[in-house]
Amino acid sequence: MNEPAHSHFVLADAQYCHSLEDRFYIGKRELPEKLPAPVNKLDYVTLSLQIAGLAVLLFFTVMTLITQYYVVTFTLGLLAITLALALIRSAGFTATKTILKVDVLGVDYHKKMFGYDYFIIRYAGPGGKVWKRRLAIYDSQQCLDQALKAMKDAGFMK
Repeated sequence: MNEPAHSHFVLADAQYCHSLEDRFYIGKRELPEKLPAPVNKLDYVTLSLQIAGLAVLLFFTVMTLITQYYVVTFTLGLLAITLALALIRSAGFTATKTILKVDVLGVDYHKKMFGYDYFIIRYAGPGGKVWKRRLAIYDSQQCLDQALKAMKDAGFMK
């Protein structure tokens, strides 16, 4: 394969996390000529889609409750609770493509029994506000080893 020479790893959404000298860049396999600046704001697109989906589920939950379809109400209620938990869980995260290494406060590695292992990178934006970015690692042992090595080489894990 035509892999980059610098430290990198593959994410669950088929993007690459490049560990460069001064920053992490999340994007395609090839680096762009000009790296984007960090975007320190919430991921409003994901949050608005989750809120809209939750509103639709709650509407149908109420309608099935009125029409006395209790099995469907129960199922839609469980889906609404799951989506509400996902909304709460993703509320404090950004979708930035660039994180400067000098701004990184810490990297936490979370190993999952089911689902993707992921890193949570906590970093400070302008004014000292703390932001978080979740990086889900592609589901293979080779990618996991590569990701752990990239974070160790960057000095954020032991």
